Amino acid sequence: MPKPLSLIALVAFVLVDVVLVVLVFQHVHRAPPGSGLGPAAATESPTPERKTNQQAFDFKPAQAASMDLANDGTWVFATRGACEGRTSATLWTSTKNGASPTKRDPELKVITAVQARSGGELTVVGAGEDCQARQRSSTDGGATWVDDPMITRWYTSPSDPTVAVSPSKGESKPGCTFSSLSQVDDDFARVTCIDGDVVGSGDGGGKWLLLGRLDNSRTAVFTTFNAGYALARFEGCAAQLFSTKDSGRTWAPGGCIVGDPARGIAANDTLVAAVVGEDPQSYVSDDQGQKFTQP
Repeated sequence: MPKPLSLIALVAFVLVDVVLVVLVFQHVHRAPPGSGLGPAAATESPTPERKTNQQAFDFKPAQAASMDLANDGTWVFATRGACEGRTSATLWTSTKNGASPTKRDPELKVITAVQARSGGELTVVGAGEDCQARQRSSTDGGATWVDDPMITRWYTSPSDPTVAVSPSKGESKPGCTFSSLSQVDDDFARVTCIDGDVVGSGDGGGKWLLLGRLDNSRTAVFTTFNAGYALARFEGCAAQLFSTKDSGRTWAPGGCIVGDPARGIAANDTLVAAVVGEDPQSYVSDDQGQKFTQP
């Protein structure tokens, strides 16, 4: 073979070898599969940036709240209460998206999770004077209550606002004191922390991962793996609506609700509902949180 042809063949062989090495390297170092936190976790993205404009606020775990809204307007709102001291949980229900709420007594000193279903069916998780977690249900809008044989909801520990409890695996620590806990299903949950972090678990609390951040958030609810709403202090508004479609990695501002503090937020298929103020006032939005009115 003439020397020029031999040289060309040698160069071509080296180039092919380099390409193969690069392909092998990329295969070995490619991103791992999703972590099981839901659809958003399966996409590649850097760790959410930790911002520095979180404003300190006087967060009282005993005054934290839980809230839910069914598609037929069955509405429930509860303040947490505390195992120790004189602060007890309070509970209100409504059949009209929060209008004309009625105060109810499920005979619990602490309430850390609530669920509203159509037809006036309600579930609450909390504790009595003994601070032992229990679940109670009502089929008449909260007029009467019965004990359930087992707890079927995610809930915050009645004695420790840093502990989440799942129906499948029990207690776990997301790594913060949290202002709200949202159940997506038996294994999946989202927690918003009082420092603004959003963390999630997809295995009943076995592992928690940082998903995003919303500075000055006060309460939040996730309706799916990815979609959620929150109320946060923002540019002079004490209860500014924010929404996310990527598990809390990014947030878009909506409407401002007049009232302080932000207490609770919930959503059904057509409405976003919120409660604000020391004397709780209800608000609803039918345009995904852009404008709010009292029901």
